[in-house]
Amino acid sequence: MDTVWSDVSTVPLRHRVWWAEDALHASNPCWQEALGGLEGHCVAFIDSGVAQAWPALAERLHAVVKDTGLDRVSLRAVETIPGGETCKDGLAHAERVARTCFELGVSRKGGVIAIGGGAVLDTVGFGASIAHRGVPVIRVPTTTLSQDDSAMGVKCGVNAHGQKNALGAFAAPHAVICCERLLASLPLEHWLGGFSEAVKIALLKDADLLATLERDAVRIRSRDMHAARPVLRRCAELHRAHILHGGDPFEQGSARPLDHGHWAAHRLEALSGWRLPHGQAVAIGIAIDAHIARALGLLSALDAGRIVALLRALGLPVFHPLMQPADPLIEGLEQFRQHLGGQLSVPLITQPGTSREVHEVPVRAVQEACQGLANVA
Repeated sequence: MDTVWSDVSTVPLRHRVWWAEDALHASNPCWQEALGGLEGHCVAFIDSGVAQAWPALAERLHAVVKDTGLDRVSLRAVETIPGGETCKDGLAHAERVARTCFELGVSRKGGVIAIGGGAVLDTVGFGASIAHRGVPVIRVPTTTLSQDDSAMGVKCGVNAHGQKNALGAFAAPHAVICCERLLASLPLEHWLGGFSEAVKIALLKDADLLATLERDAVRIRSRDMHAARPVLRRCAELHRAHILHGGDPFEQGSARPLDHGHWAAHRLEALSGWRLPHGQAVAIGIAIDAHIARALGLLSALDAGRIVALLRALGLPVFHPLMQPADPLIEGLEQFRQHLGGQLSVPLITQPGTSREVHEVPVRAVQEACQGLANVA
């Protein structure tokens, strides 16, 4: 008889996040704690747009690391990397990150600091994950979208083969440092884009957060940090909690509860040649899924209208010309099914705060959603 060995091992997952008004101020202790546990050389990569908006950032980062007093940690270099989906176009920039680790002697005990939006965090994180089979990464998200969503995740990757995040890995960050001051330089489009993920997580998990978004939409749209701060932090808290306590942090199952609106968003991004920002694409995807849920009898017309009205109140789009004709968009359902491993599983809202996984989405429902949103827009 053949011998079979079968055991289950638990992989520890530590997830540390700091929030600060100014994380790069000399008196802020977050860096000493975030760099704790590292040993040897580190290298930092800054989103080129952030570097341009904050020209003294590299010098300040060197000073902050030095001021920690951690003798075993040194910052060898600070480099810039293109921001936005440009850096995620294929493997070139991720390979550059990995190559730099070897050139500067950054080992598995050292670290890579990624400062930028979600695309930069993805690319730098993926590059670090393939160097030495994993160099620790400290994420410093600089957009609303990366602070309330992507920086909290345990995924990283790049676009390839015409698909979003086609190549990537699971790699939990060594630390995440969210600095409110760095949001000040965001263009309005990117400021607003992050709140699509807040709408998404509120619809899935927190009806009270949805009501807060509706109440404060005008203030958020005008960049009132007092209104935005609790929304960003609650959104990040919900994303992080799902990863840590949702039972499937590395997505071994077929369900993707946090991917509401994302099958359409990822397809629209690809169809636009990555010119449509992720946050705006997610907003459109949420609107599409709301119409589909209504067509399937899962969501009331009142709640579907409420969702679309909130997105528009936040200055987010609910329609794109690439939705007509709908056939190219519908191909995204098949791509999403393949990504999930065989069975389509789309989370649709049944009422604010609750959702249901749907395994079949009629083509006609997508077509009607696209037409209905065209009329709204």
